[in-house]
Amino acid sequence: MNIAFWSMTSGRSGTSSNMLAVGIMSALAYSVEGTLLQLDQFSMSIDEAFGERRQTNLLMEEYSYYSKKGIDRLVDKAQVDDIQSNDLYDNAVPVKDTKMNYIPASKRVSLGVSSREMHIFAKKIFDILDKEKEFNFIDCENGEMSISKTILKCADVVVINLCQGMSLEALDLDKELLKKAVFLVGKYDDASNEDIAKIRRKYGIARGDIATIPYNIRFHDALHEGKLLAYISKNMNTKVNDDNLSFINSVFLATDMILRKAGYDERSR
Repeated sequence: MNIAFWSMTSGRSGTSSNMLAVGIMSALAYSVEGTLLQLDQFSMSIDEAFGERRQTNLLMEEYSYYSKKGIDRLVDKAQVDDIQSNDLYDNAVPVKDTKMNYIPASKRVSLGVSSREMHIFAKKIFDILDKEKEFNFIDCENGEMSISKTILKCADVVVINLCQGMSLEALDLDKELLKKAVFLVGKYDDASNEDIAKIRRKYGIARGDIATIPYNIRFHDALHEGKLLAYISKNMNTKVNDDNLSFINSVFLATDMILRKAGYDERSR
């Protein structure tokens, strides 16, 4: 199952961080086997969450040339040849002590492919991921970019990331997309006048199709310090009733909602 995370706006709902939190929670709490893939070039690189920081002492073009493992190499291969399962494995990095891996994000300013080429590339990658891995988590470029539309169409489940105060009318979502969609309110603040109940009533979202992930400064720091896995693993097992536990509980509930939408059945395991 390919699960795409998307938002109409950038920076307000935490789409990339939500995808990473849910993906790692899936691996740790559910032992899910899968891949984390980032196609949003304007967010923090997925590599950094796992301690793989970009070499800032090199020019972007120079670093891109010498260190292309990941999405860049896959895009280049797709321009001249067919992508196979072994290409995916060659360009993936395992996440320690889990069945999850991630594909290093693009280091280019632009992927340099047309909408048609991206459509073909996305379909091929999604087909391989679907056959090789159980659940895959894809961070889409936010907004109404043609690449995002292609990915959303190919995905099995779409996680629409909202923020408090957002107008859903602006999303202009079609019925086919809504059939496979769930909603995730990122950077959620329960002190806001627009709480989760109000959002549900306002837009007619079923209780089981919406969840929240609150803003948490320690989670934010862990992401940018390359300590995502350690942060979630540690706080999953904590008995201290603090903001970290509340955050982890929210991530767990969001993950449960998304995996069930994708057909996860704990009883079959």
